Amino acid sequence: MGKKCIPGVICIENMTLFILLVILGMIIYMFVSNQRLAQGQMQGQMQGQMQGQMQGQVPPPPQIHVPLSYAPMSLRKDTFNDPYAPPLKMTGMNMDYSQIGILTRDGLILPLMGRQYRSGRDKWQYYTISNSGNLNTKLPVSVKGKSCTSEYGCDQIMNGDQVYVEGYNNTFNATVYETNMFSYIPQM
Repeated sequence: MGKKCIPGVICIENMTLFILLVILGMIIYMFVSNQRLAQGQMQGQMQGQMQGQMQGQVPPPPQIHVPLSYAPMSLRKDTFNDPYAPPLKMTGMNMDYSQIGILTRDGLILPLMGRQYRSGRDKWQYYTISNSGNLNTKLPVSVKGKSCTSEYGCDQIMNGDQVYVEGYNNTFNATVYETNMFSYIPQM
């Protein structure tokens, strides 16, 4: 015959109490082991960060993926990723010297080499090359008393301008080529 409990009192059998204690013990064990594991990982991260800071290293920031449509234009220049990008040279002004004309005097012809000093300014840097002997030498030029090889450059040389060449100690007549080509400058 089963046990009868007095009304208002909770009766628990021995086996039910044993099962409840085992389940409660397992829950406490899992909770404590998870806490230890989390503390161990946190301490490992802190030690790694402290060692990185001691060695002057900073952990890299997390990588954030930005969709290409929201990316800046510098990341979208690839025509495979952005087929609507213009296939034009967008680096601005060419900063290399090139032959832009000739300097003439008494049957002597010298190449006029030049480059625009800075984009958006009308200043140029020029020099010429002597063609005497086996050694070609760069010679500085001056226009209206200003050296065209200085860091500030000089005004643009036009057809018919008188250019002083320092190696020859004489003035030459300038003939400038028509080199105005179409270019796309995104800053303007």
